[in-house]
Amino acid sequence: MKFDVLGLGNPLIDVFFNVDDSFMEDLKLEKGSMNLVDVNRQNEILIKSAHLKKTTALGGSCANTMAMISQLGGKSAYGGKLGEDELGTDYENQLRNLGVTSFLKKQSGATGSTIILVTPDAERTMNTHLGMCVNFAETDLDKKGIENSQYVYVEGYLWDTPTQKKAVTAALEIAKSAGCKISLSLSDSFCVERHKQDFQKLLDNYVDLVFCNETEAEIMTDSSEINRQIEILSNSVDHIVLTMGKKGSKIYLNGEISDIKPFIVDAIDTTGAGDSYAAGYLFGTTRGYTPEQAGLLASRCSATIVSQLGPRYDGDFRSLVSDYII
Repeated sequence: MKFDVLGLGNPLIDVFFNVDDSFMEDLKLEKGSMNLVDVNRQNEILIKSAHLKKTTALGGSCANTMAMISQLGGKSAYGGKLGEDELGTDYENQLRNLGVTSFLKKQSGATGSTIILVTPDAERTMNTHLGMCVNFAETDLDKKGIENSQYVYVEGYLWDTPTQKKAVTAALEIAKSAGCKISLSLSDSFCVERHKQDFQKLLDNYVDLVFCNETEAEIMTDSSEINRQIEILSNSVDHIVLTMGKKGSKIYLNGEISDIKPFIVDAIDTTGAGDSYAAGYLFGTTRGYTPEQAGLLASRCSATIVSQLGPRYDGDFRSLVSDYII
């Protein structure tokens, strides 16, 4: 296989500005808030901050996972939709610099972005515009890329628009026909609430490996008891990864449950915790690791990311977690 994992998701570039309180007041933004904004509001913020120094970083849940798989030494690829603009070019360059093969497509319009305004008290205020992400369509799929992958990994957020949903369903059909395994991240609890019925159909008909946390699993199964959650999910999926934060994680595979211990660290920023866990686990499972071996690597990856600011390790990540790479 050419790729270990090909991911499909929303490519969002993070744009950081350091601002003062008056900047926030002028824009009537509540510090620490997370705002979904339209293109006019995004442009208003960008114009007002044009004189400030900006830094950009690759963003999006699935992209975080593909980037870490590459950092671990795996072969990953990524598909989604960018705008034909400066931020889109920046995004694709960063992706390739991280060693991820790009199957991203471009369309006239704005690249999806999250403008993160950081005030002197370290509060982060986020303003997200999905941009061209929502136009990801069936014609944007790379059929050969899917067929040449061990796994296709999909983030649940793609079910938020009909066009994306149709595209991903087509991708899953290609993967299924080619014998490529399919992995789904339930993404977040609100996402599960919105799409529970659709997600159940995916689990029943396509998914080989599902990633979820205990809150997402509770909504999917209508049960608050972990082992019962796994029992219900196992009626649809043979391979389940259920994370429980500081309590570690449980992995179900072919009737057996493995308990994975957590790595105790001082958590500074939990952004990307689930993304990095998925990366470690997918890297391990595509190399034939046992669930325990893949789970320990995944747990170590996640612990490393939450003990720093941001979802990406700047340095030789493989060496950092080498004790858990077989």
